[in-house]
Amino acid sequence: MNLFLPEALSDIIFTIGAELLIVLAFLHMLSSRRSPSSMIAWTLAIFLVPYAAVPFYFLFGHRKLVKRYQKLRFQLKPVDDTAPLCDHPVEKLLYANEIPPATPGNRFTICTRPDEAYETFIRQIDRAAESIDICVYEMILDETTRPLLEALKKKAEKGVRVRLLLDSIGSARLYLFSRPLTSLKEAGVEIAFFMPFLHLPLRNFINLRNHRKIYIFDKTTVLTGGMNLSEAYLSPDPRKARYTDLLCRIEGKAAHYYLQIFEMDWAFATRGEVFLPEPVSIAAGSACLQVAPSGPDTPSDGVVEALLNAICNATRSIRIFTPYFVPNEEFVRALTIALHRGVELTIVTPERSDHIVSDLGRGSYLRELASKGAEILLYRGRVLHAKAMIFDNDCAVVGTINFDNRSLFYNFEVVSFLYSRKDIGILADWGEKLIHKSVRYTPAEKPFQIRIENFMRMLSPLV
Repeated sequence: MNLFLPEALSDIIFTIGAELLIVLAFLHMLSSRRSPSSMIAWTLAIFLVPYAAVPFYFLFGHRKLVKRYQKLRFQLKPVDDTAPLCDHPVEKLLYANEIPPATPGNRFTICTRPDEAYETFIRQIDRAAESIDICVYEMILDETTRPLLEALKKKAEKGVRVRLLLDSIGSARLYLFSRPLTSLKEAGVEIAFFMPFLHLPLRNFINLRNHRKIYIFDKTTVLTGGMNLSEAYLSPDPRKARYTDLLCRIEGKAAHYYLQIFEMDWAFATRGEVFLPEPVSIAAGSACLQVAPSGPDTPSDGVVEALLNAICNATRSIRIFTPYFVPNEEFVRALTIALHRGVELTIVTPERSDHIVSDLGRGSYLRELASKGAEILLYRGRVLHAKAMIFDNDCAVVGTINFDNRSLFYNFEVVSFLYSRKDIGILADWGEKLIHKSVRYTPAEKPFQIRIENFMRMLSPLV
């Protein structure tokens, strides 16, 4: 008895199966919220290289985790029912997207030096008496993080609840070789990996990564921003740091929203129950800010809408500080219209980032905006990894979100919208220092380079 199918029949079955997968991919695209440029890019890829593009689409093409988040549907609960609105259009738009209003009475400070950030971490760990909750994209075991982990271990041994949530891609080395974490677990530190890519790889979408950096101490103090946990970001010896980054310290009512976000991520990663703690009412300062999550766990693209709204409502100036600048056409059009209205647009990005694909992909966008009058500056120094935006000095955004498609539409992110002028001024002063260390961008002139940049622009929805 011949156990093998005839070659012709095998070819027919394979062809039918491949065509079915192509149809399923198109049906999924039509049923999901996608920009026209994204749909066109995926359609071209599927038509040109179907046997490569279709598997990639099912691995990387998903954007929202609607079904998996039905039980854990993200909805921040207000600290109190009487929290006043700051009466800013951006705040109202976020509120319409189920983001609680801004909370006053917070203290907002920033750390800009690697050694200063390291000392802040050590100090906060040392002061913690009840709990330490950490969610971070990338953690690397090195000379800087070993003392931090040792400090966390000692706190756990003293009865402080310590939780560590790592992204399985960003912290892949520790995910694949977790022996260095054994002593922490034995001391009582709870450790989880977000969407472990070796466990049910088709269920845990590789493209949906937790890019949030949330460090919470005793439920009242938060460190957040662009800094991951490695010597490249924070170090007692600044000479060893690779990046120029920003670490924000927030005390007050706003800390409760970061705690809620952490609890949701922790429950999702551990498949446990969601525990939403009671808010602790603290008045620590004068900062008015609104905490806004973004990503596959949110029912809408509230942060994207808010950024577009801020660009459209700006009347004087827009300043964008980002390591990667690969926006979609909506943002390019909004920024172009702002320039035509006479708004000053300044974009500060690194002279060379740590992702060559992003550097190639940004050229077409920077060239277009520069031709419309935007001031494009390339930061010289350590690689710029900080993320911040300032609109008219009456609204600012700081957090983990980059100005690219992946960060805006795919990653789990979190930002704070600032509405208090004093605190926006702190960010503006920091931004001016970056501007003084930057050089003006010179658009490509060689036809070959322009063609490469234009080609990368076509692929940008897939980057």
